[in-house]
Order: sequence, then structure tokens, then C-alpha cells
Amino acid sequence: MWERSQVERLTGLSRHMIQDLCYHNTKGGGLGFWEPAVSKPGYSRFDEGDLLMFYLVGQLKRAGFTLREVEPTVFAILENDDSLVRTLQGKADELHARRAELADQLSALECLKDAVSSKPADRLYAVMEAVLVQSVDRAVEDAGQGLDATREEVDTVHALLLDVARGMMGELRYGADCFDAADDMSGAQRCLGEARASVANLLRRGMVPTGPVACGFVRRVSRKLARRCALDTPVETRAHADLIMRALAHVLGDVESGVPVELLFGNGSYAFLSQAFRACTAGAGQGR
Repeated sequence: MWERSQVERLTGLSRHMIQDLCYHNTKGGGLGFWEPAVSKPGYSRFDEGDLLMFYLVGQLKRAGFTLREVEPTVFAILENDDSLVRTLQGKADELHARRAELADQLSALECLKDAVSSKPADRLYAVMEAVLVQSVDRAVEDAGQGLDATREEVDTVHALLLDVARGMMGELRYGADCFDAADDMSGAQRCLGEARASVANLLRRGMVPTGPVACGFVRRVSRKLARRCALDTPVETRAHADLIMRALAHVLGDVESGVPVELLFGNGSYAFLSQAFRACTAGAGQGR
């Protein structure tokens, strides 16, 4: 026979959890579904069967099962059907969702930490730039996998879109007028200026974001950016244009991109651009 203190040391379960498993009406809301080998007021002893059961409970606790989930899971383990498979898969799905949520929270925290070294007046923009850069990182990798692109193609487009993202943030921080002709106006800033004018024109004319006119704009922007990659052949340019278009569709699919896009391209631009890139990527282009 084992004393409760021994069971605690052997299984890693706390005294309160053992009490909750064995008794009703405890402070923790006792389940009372397991009866020890010896149970008297103020006295209990545990045999081999108890020790095995508490070992199992310890493993369930390590796997993230709550006290309330322990009893049905224990009985599922003892049943000769697929209830255990369903229970374990349900817990796995829950933990994967929590892990994804924690990963998102850690990612957001990293963006906030990027603002620490900035001046107080620039910190909001530093956070916004860090979020946009993270979105580009994810988008290019996802688009590259979807198109089976080479590592060189992915890296080239990644560098290009990072330049565009930082160009966007430069304009938001300092205004477009701060970039003069000596500051690579043939590059990211020129592309952004032309795109901003085109988006304003499309919105003013009431163009449908899923229509051929909007899709034509999407393709022109993608090809123009692809030509900045200094590629040698039309085939390579088309491949990079497709990768750029898909990556930008991913970026515009992130809700975190909404505020910087709206501030730079104008009211209503984010919804228009996100729909246009998504539709063009999917091969749409019907309507006006």
C-alpha cells in the first residue's frame, strides 16, 4: 500500500487533484469518480490499481486534459471502440489551435519589441512596418510553395516586396514629397506613386474589383515589379510576375495590412485591392 504523499511524488499529481479525483464536494469541485483501496475519514491508502490509475491521470494532465475531461477520457481508454481516438483527436485539435494562437501572440509581441529602439514619435510606424514585413515574409513563402518556385525566385521576390513595404512605410512616415529624384524614384517610390494614382482612378470610376479592368491593373503592377528583378528572359519575368501577384494577394489577405494600405492608397482601397488581387490570382475577371 502507498500513502497519498508517496502517490504525489510518484505521479506528479498534487494533493488537491488526488482529493478531487477521489472525493466529492472539495474546493476544486471534486469528481469523486475513483475510490481508493482504503478510504476512511482522514485516512486513505492506495494499491497497485490506484497507482496505475493516477499514473494515467498524470499523463492526461501532461497532455493538457482538465480535471473535468479526465473521467470520460479514462473510461474511453478502457472501452473497446473508437471513442478514445475521437477524444485524443479532439484534444490534439484544441492544442494545435492554442499553439497557433500563441504563435500569433508571440509574433505580435516581436513586432511591438521592434518599436523599443525607435523614437517615441516613430514607434507606431515601427510596429506597423514590422507587421507588414512579417506579412511579406509569410506571403512570399506561401506563394512560392503554391507555385513550386525555386529558392532563388522566392528570395528575389522577397527582397523586392520588402523594398516595396519599406517604401510604403517611408511615405507614411515622411510623405511622398521627401523622396527626390536622387532617391531611386525609378524604384519602389515611383511604383507606389503610379499605383496610388491608378487605384484612385479605378475607385473614382467605380470599377468592379473582380472585373477585367481591375485585373488588368493587377497584372500590370505585377509585371512592372517583376521587371525590377533584373531578369533576363520573358519566361522568367512572367514566372516572377505570377509569384509577385500571388504574394501580394496573400499580403492583402492579412487584415493587419488594412490600415497602412488605406492610409497610403485612400479610403476603400484595401477592400478593392484585396478583392482584385484575389480574383485575378484565381483567374477571375468577369464583369465591368
